[in-house]
Amino acid sequence: LKSVEVCGHPGRAAMGGPCRLKAPSGHLSKAAPPCTDNFQIRRFRFAEKEWFSVEQCYQAHKFADEKLQERIRTVAPCDGESGSSHGMRVWQAGQRGKPRPDWDAVKVELMYRINRAKYDQHADLQAELLSTGTTEIDGAASTSWTSRSGRKQNWCYWNGLIQMRIREELRNPGEQSPGLLQQIAASFEEYMREEGGALLPLPETQDSATSLGVAK
Repeated sequence: LKSVEVCGHPGRAAMGGPCRLKAPSGHLSKAAPPCTDNFQIRRFRFAEKEWFSVEQCYQAHKFADEKLQERIRTVAPCDGESGSSHGMRVWQAGQRGKPRPDWDAVKVELMYRINRAKYDQHADLQAELLSTGTTEIDGAASTSWTSRSGRKQNWCYWNGLIQMRIREELRNPGEQSPGLLQQIAASFEEYMREEGGALLPLPETQDSATSLGVAK
């Protein structure tokens, strides 16, 4: 059963929006840059197709059926529509249909790969993310779930960790915090392993070098 919460504030019905930058004391201080919002409308390519947002791509890849994927991929923003509004529409579209059998195991890894593809194709978004320095990041309000191991998981945690992982990957090796990237990557591997691992192939991001604008 899914629920929606703000990190540390269960029950507040809100979704989407930029992540949050933590103050030194550990309390949430201010919004992170717009690039950290999965609902942000910014075209990119993933798995050989074009997407309007991370959320749209993520919801489509919940399904192994390509017809269901395409049904979500063709949900285009209306003229003047906000990322929040479009994001909620594709989120709702992703609640209809039978997910791939290993969805709970692979969804965190897929969200990371999709975000990485978006950043790989937009140098300005990379700069935005790097501008946050080494500040710890929490995700915005989102859904939570209980893992196979019985532990409560939530996207507030994982979305923030995804942003921090990509930020660290974008740094030059000499600028990285010792051991941090390995520690974060290991947490993704551990989650997938505890959930039973991937039963179907996962899409890769090699096609990210496109005419949309490659940063690296």
